[in-house]
Amino acid sequence: MSGAPPPRPGVWLCRRSSRSVAALPSEETGRHRFLVGTCDLNSPNEIHLVEFAEETAEIACKQTIPTDDEVWLISPCPTDSKLVLTSGTCHSGTKNSASLRVLRLDNGEVTQQPLLVDEEHPLSSSVKSALWDPHQKGSLVLADSEAVHSFQGASASGSTLLRQSTLDVGQRCNGACLDPHHRQQLSTVDDGHLKTWDLRSNRLAFRKDGAHLFGAKDVDYNPNVPYQVLTTGEDACLRFWDLRQLSSSLRSLTGGHHHWVVRSRYNAHHDQLVLSCGSDSLLCLWRIPSVASAPLGAAKAQDAQKSPDGLVRKYEEHEDSCYSCCWSAADPWVFASVSFDGKLVVNRVPGEEKYRILM
Repeated sequence: MSGAPPPRPGVWLCRRSSRSVAALPSEETGRHRFLVGTCDLNSPNEIHLVEFAEETAEIACKQTIPTDDEVWLISPCPTDSKLVLTSGTCHSGTKNSASLRVLRLDNGEVTQQPLLVDEEHPLSSSVKSALWDPHQKGSLVLADSEAVHSFQGASASGSTLLRQSTLDVGQRCNGACLDPHHRQQLSTVDDGHLKTWDLRSNRLAFRKDGAHLFGAKDVDYNPNVPYQVLTTGEDACLRFWDLRQLSSSLRSLTGGHHHWVVRSRYNAHHDQLVLSCGSDSLLCLWRIPSVASAPLGAAKAQDAQKSPDGLVRKYEEHEDSCYSCCWSAADPWVFASVSFDGKLVVNRVPGEEKYRILM
């Protein structure tokens, strides 16, 4: 790790509990826009559209969108930058139920429509992942605590979703991720297991028991390397896997977190960079060239000596559990994280690490 001071972070306070942040694409280059959702039990909830100015490290709230429900997940549509899916919990009397909404953000105008699910097969009140299928317009994949559900018919006008399939994936499912390289393939984590499913046949394709001690919390696909996934767990560890050879992990990273690692995300442009955040209030930036698509330098052996796998920097601006992190949609060197106390922090990859990758 370098001793050089990091760039000054941007900080925004939602003043309500929060578990979700997502990068919002912009038609204008260089605009770092993020959506932050609140999940307060006792106050009206909101979705904040904020913008980070890299020159001044200031964050400005451009729009506040009221919502009736707790917001636990925010998922911008990959094929339409104006559409955003939110998932949360709706409280009605003594009953809690899952809430799905589609927002359309169009030049400052916001429309918000609920998405309904047939009452015969309701979703669990705890939706763990809400995913747009990039291969099929209007298609959603939702993972709750026990099953993965495929739907069709999501649009800005709101509607009753048409269920395509439901796949039981095991109890205590904590998350799911669609394979960007293979259509209709998806990986889930539950308890300590990593499982990959073929949604066309509703069959298990790959399985790794004991992927993490105690429990696996999250999974993400390498955007540039087929069959490679990253998992995080309650053992404070990040592990990298080749789904075709699951006898052992490709690489395991420790030393950044000392409690649950609840979320981790590959950098879409430079997959040797990975973010992770956890219930220890820490955000970590990792370098993992040994399993990247474009290792630093000309040869892996030389690169391993120059830039070994490991922790680049530990960010400690949060004071509460950090539940969500993401990379900016406008620049691969900017990233955001949010903690349960509603504190949003935007940071940048240290200059020496950036230049090491680009040189």
